[in-house]
Amino acid sequence: MTRALWAGVLTLAAIVAVALAIALAVGAPHPATVERAAAGAFGLLGLGAGSIALSAAVDAGLPARRRQRRNDDDLLDAGASRLLDVERSLRLGTTTAGDFHAHVRPILLPLAKARLARKGIALADHERAAELLGVENYALVDPQAAPPADRFAPGVRLDQVRSLIDRLEALEDRR
Repeated sequence: MTRALWAGVLTLAAIVAVALAIALAVGAPHPATVERAAAGAFGLLGLGAGSIALSAAVDAGLPARRRQRRNDDDLLDAGASRLLDVERSLRLGTTTAGDFHAHVRPILLPLAKARLARKGIALADHERAAELLGVENYALVDPQAAPPADRFAPGVRLDQVRSLIDRLEALEDRR
């Protein structure tokens, strides 16, 4: 703060102090009245000092820091965050059948659909897709599969999901 601003704040504080001293000297009608007046005066003093400080900061051009652009670390953090989301979904999917259906299937379906499409097979083509993926693996991504009747039944084991992923990767290898 500049010297002029400090002088203004101190002058205002002195005026408030003198006004309170006069109120006490003349015998204010009730001590609570003086306390309320003092609280109001100090509140105004704080408001005045805050506005002076804010205007001084704006005049000085603060804050001087520019907003930083996203860097590669932010992109890596976003990728790591997505991997953590997938891991969390897989853990939930092993807990209950309902969690598998709601959290893991939406991740696996597009993967299976894309890999099969590269072979010219639609995921909805039950016979051909089941032949390539295996019947148990196809059951995990069957687009006609209804939600589980018992959502709290045990979920799908990770080795079953791993088996499906391995088959999907093997499809890519066999061009």
